[in-house]
Amino acid sequence: MTKKNELPFGSIIGILGGGQLGRMLSLSASQLGFKTHIYDPDINAPAKQVTNLSSTFEYDDFKNLENFANKVDVITYEFENIPLETIKFCQNLKSVYPNYKSLGICQDRITEKNFLKSIGVETVKFEMASSYEEIKIAIENIGLPVVIKTSRFGYDGKGQKVIYKKEEIEKIVSEFIDVQVVIEKFIEFELEISVIICRDMSGKISAYDPSENIHKNGILVESKVPANISFSTSSDAIILASKIVRNLNYIGVMGIEFFITKEKKILVNEMAPRVHNSGHWTQTGCIISQFEQHIRAITGTPIGDGRRHSNVLMKNILGNQIFDINYENEKSINIYGKDKVKNNRKMGHVNIIK
Repeated sequence: MTKKNELPFGSIIGILGGGQLGRMLSLSASQLGFKTHIYDPDINAPAKQVTNLSSTFEYDDFKNLENFANKVDVITYEFENIPLETIKFCQNLKSVYPNYKSLGICQDRITEKNFLKSIGVETVKFEMASSYEEIKIAIENIGLPVVIKTSRFGYDGKGQKVIYKKEEIEKIVSEFIDVQVVIEKFIEFELEISVIICRDMSGKISAYDPSENIHKNGILVESKVPANISFSTSSDAIILASKIVRNLNYIGVMGIEFFITKEKKILVNEMAPRVHNSGHWTQTGCIISQFEQHIRAITGTPIGDGRRHSNVLMKNILGNQIFDINYENEKSINIYGKDKVKNNRKMGHVNIIK
């Protein structure tokens, strides 16, 4: 017998976006007895290889979005650059998790930082700008070095540059003309961590152990658990993550990236309203992965314990590395099924028990 808000077995989960995250969500949905319907403009989207139903239309095709929404029982999304109007439209037809508010805040770095500031969560010192003169003034106020980022549509290091010297300002700033940007103080952090956290419809929260992350050229290369941080730092990061999802009335899994400074200060870097690359280790290190946890949350099914049972190193398979996979013991391999190999494109990942 199902409880209030709990979808019965066989219900259809609509997923906007058909990348690797949608693929792994679809597999976890199947594991829990649900069906999925992937909506993505790309006919070759990886998630369409492992779904019951699929639609191939643009995200602003409201006629076909309506058909999609009418065929599913709940809707979620696997990346944050889906147009807000798409989510708003779908939300008038079916329940959408995470909510419209969360996506709107996370889509814009300035809105995100102002939200964090409003709830007392600390970030890197920043200023916003939308013209050459405003950028120059912001850099003077903050002091070099700085990181300049587009306020929207940045991921994997795209849309951001570091300015170290005064002589670099004019050349780099010229790349950001007529675009709203955020200028952040560049800090020499000790390490980067992320917390994968889930909140369900009843308000219950479950968080995974923080992972320690290594990026190269803005792209995540590997995540490992346990992170090289103290118990108190780990607890504080989880408390901050819990504060964020509670204030958003968030339902589902969220990934939150933090900087740990040399003074052991915890600063939020970015929030992602979805399952997260740095949480892939949970597929091997926990009884319940981040993907299963998300499906549980959005279908009204009770979420589980995110407790870790093993130490894990997750490594992304990037570009041509897909052709050199070493099938060793104690290594779990996940290939995403993408139709084209591109430099630094995420083609899969491996989880290694340590």
